[in-house]
Amino acid sequence: MPVQYNMDPFSVLKIIYGDTTDGFEREEFETNENERGIVPPFLLKDFLFKYAYLPVNRQSKSVKFFHPNLMNVMRFSAENIGELNLLCVGRVGEYQIAVKNEQSEDPRVFLVYLSTQSDTQVLPSDDIISELIKVMLCNLLLTMKDATIAETPEDAVRLLRENGVNLDEIRCDPTLSREYSINYSEETQTFAVAEFVKGEFFRFFFVKSKDFK
Repeated sequence: MPVQYNMDPFSVLKIIYGDTTDGFEREEFETNENERGIVPPFLLKDFLFKYAYLPVNRQSKSVKFFHPNLMNVMRFSAENIGELNLLCVGRVGEYQIAVKNEQSEDPRVFLVYLSTQSDTQVLPSDDIISELIKVMLCNLLLTMKDATIAETPEDAVRLLRENGVNLDEIRCDPTLSREYSINYSEETQTFAVAEFVKGEFFRFFFVKSKDFK
């Protein structure tokens, strides 16, 4: 049976949830677009339409994406970015996640720290929306009871071999400060996830997909 390598987040979500969807209503997006001019990036809109109320978004302790009613366009001016209209679409920790207020399928994001004083920070990020969804997915995978983190290179090699995963097929984008490559063995029904930091391998973890059924 084949192994799927370097999967996009929606392919992973399809394995985890099958045909189950539970998200924001289409009318809620349309109302906000027509009345407030709120147009989330296409990929984010698709994710929230299908999965907003499922654990991948609802129970996430890192990245959270907002209901369209809570998304706002804000104007920022800073020396490092000039003047920008940004659409705030979620949060990670104390930072808001924002994108340029333009239609783009999978844009890079800005991190905005909103202060009550005049020192609001707007930080360009190398993350993109799809990578943030993968962060949420990996956080979900790591909550499963049988999630196994390879503690040593020998453990990683053994688990890769047991699941028929070829290390040479796993890719990362060195321009991203953090990236997850999610791979899936159909034979063993196991996710093999490689985490990279600044283009360097950091760790592997493995999760049986049957735990989601």
